[in-house]
Amino acid sequence: MKTAIKWKYLKYLFWLGPALIIMGLSAGVIARSWIPLPLALIITGVVISGIWLFFEASFLKGFLGRRSTQAGTNALAATLAVLVILGLINFLGVRYSKQVDLTENQLFTLSPQTQEVLQDLEQPVKVWVFAITPNPNDRRLLENYQRQSSQFSFEYVDPNARPGLAREFGMQQAGEVYLEKGENRTFLQQITQEPLSERRLTNAIGQAAIARQPKVYFLQGHGERSLESGQGSFSQALSRLSEENFVAEPLNLAENPDIPEDTAVLVLAGPQRELLESEVAALETYLQR
Repeated sequence: MKTAIKWKYLKYLFWLGPALIIMGLSAGVIARSWIPLPLALIITGVVISGIWLFFEASFLKGFLGRRSTQAGTNALAATLAVLVILGLINFLGVRYSKQVDLTENQLFTLSPQTQEVLQDLEQPVKVWVFAITPNPNDRRLLENYQRQSSQFSFEYVDPNARPGLAREFGMQQAGEVYLEKGENRTFLQQITQEPLSERRLTNAIGQAAIARQPKVYFLQGHGERSLESGQGSFSQALSRLSEENFVAEPLNLAENPDIPEDTAVLVLAGPQRELLESEVAALETYLQR
């Protein structure tokens, strides 16, 4: 009698373990992610089942000897086995997913530069897209980014459903895209009129990933083209350098004979007059570094 009463209550603990395991596997299959909730459910279910088996070993031996119990146990084991296999297949599919781009111009393949930037990511970065209706092509691009690095993630936000979050980012209108790294948030672009740009996104990620941007100094004072906007300027070149994550600054060696230590590139763009001896000496010292 006591055994029957004891089993009446302990059987609920028995079913709780497999139930949690099934819930965890199902959640992982649906969400295509095994952390943290699905994995926690599975581990909890396994622990509970193990505890039950440990304390009820003697009773379980007699209980499992019944023909009806054996049939039910076999059915349960088969169900769990199928779920485990499905979960494992899904996990391997997500972990080692590969896509083949069969379009003529490789429209859905990320550039080598993008792949390199993503593979070099050491800290998490996240893209926030404030859009009422997600653009399928933009989502596909972001999914391709996510496949390249576990440090990259993205989220679509309906600004009407989450106005508080939109205000935190300073969103002005729907369609704005932001890049977040740590506590820093940077506006990327507006995608209402144009699709999400891989070049802009990759450059923004590259800028966020490094501690400082490489500097390009343009030598001035000898009739070179001006860095200021206008006729004969480098405005288009400077714009492209900025997009490629470089900072362009003028350098006049007559005023400051030392070439800065943070110089990544030094440009002499068509000087109209000869350089002073001190300037030539500074350039020679720079080249010998």
